[in-house]
Amino acid sequence: MGKPTGFMEYARINDKHLSVAERVKNFNEFTPCLTDEEATVQAARCMDCGVPFCNNKCPVHNNIPDFNDLVYRGDYETAIRVLHSTSSFPEFTGRVCPALCEAACSVGISGRTVRWTG
Repeated sequence: MGKPTGFMEYARINDKHLSVAERVKNFNEFTPCLTDEEATVQAARCMDCGVPFCNNKCPVHNNIPDFNDLVYRGDYETAIRVLHSTSSFPEFTGRVCPALCEAACSVGISGRTVRWTG
C-alpha cells in the first residue's frame, strides 16, 4: 500500500462546488475534479487495513485499495484498468455513485474517512 501512515498525515479534502451564480452561466461541471496532486494525497490516505470493507460496500465491487495505491503511485493507466475490471463505464458510474465505500472505510473509526478519488 502506498503510504501506510497517510491517513494520519493528510487531511481529507471535501468536495468543492461552484457557487449558484457561476453554475447558471453554463452547463459545465459544477463539482470540480481533484487535481492530480490532490488525488495523490487523498489516495495516500488509504491504508492497508487488512480487510477492505470498502470493497464489500461498493455496488460494483471496485478494488478500491489497489486503485488508490495506483493513483498514489501516479500509474493512472493501470488504475483505470482496475476500475474497468468491475465496471464497463467507471467514468460516469463514479459521477452518480453514492460512495458507500466511504461509509465503510476503516479510517472512519478514528477520523475522517478516505475520499473516493474515482
